[in-house]
Amino acid sequence: MNTRYQAGFAKPLVNQIIAILQRDQQAALEIVNAARPAGRALKPFAAFYKEAGTVQNWPALVLVAQETAFDAVSDPDLRTETLRFICAMAITGTDPEWLAEDALDYLHVVDMVLTSAPLGDFYLPLAIDHRTVPEGETAGLEASVSKILDLRIVRHDLGVLVTRARGAGLARGPQIEFVIELEER
Repeated sequence: MNTRYQAGFAKPLVNQIIAILQRDQQAALEIVNAARPAGRALKPFAAFYKEAGTVQNWPALVLVAQETAFDAVSDPDLRTETLRFICAMAITGTDPEWLAEDALDYLHVVDMVLTSAPLGDFYLPLAIDHRTVPEGETAGLEASVSKILDLRIVRHDLGVLVTRARGAGLARGPQIEFVIELEER
């Protein structure tokens, strides 16, 4: 087997991002909630998913590794790639005006976590609560293999307001799209 490229591509990044969001969401919520009216504090995400599906616990966060684009003219000993992620939040309520406010503030929370985390955190083993990581800790990226060049938010989307089934109120799915530029051996 040719071990020239030891690249992990998006897979190890997904777990690191979820772990960072789980770790830092409370600090970001405290900042955002300080500016919200009394009694309207946002709650931490109750569930984290790697694929869109039926949401059982609200609010929830869905992180999908959408696409990996490779730089065809990069150094032949490296794979230079841009990974595109979609991070959607599933939130509920009964008042469409408050759902719009909540969506804007949840976007702010996730944006704050993603853009405030030092890139060095992607190389650390981090605690994670996710059923696909039964040991409860990420491995972190291997610094001799992967080098994160940049994490950049490229789009916010307020999401569509929908009526939930069986009179369960309203739901909205605000989304953040971001890219990570990475070199891997």
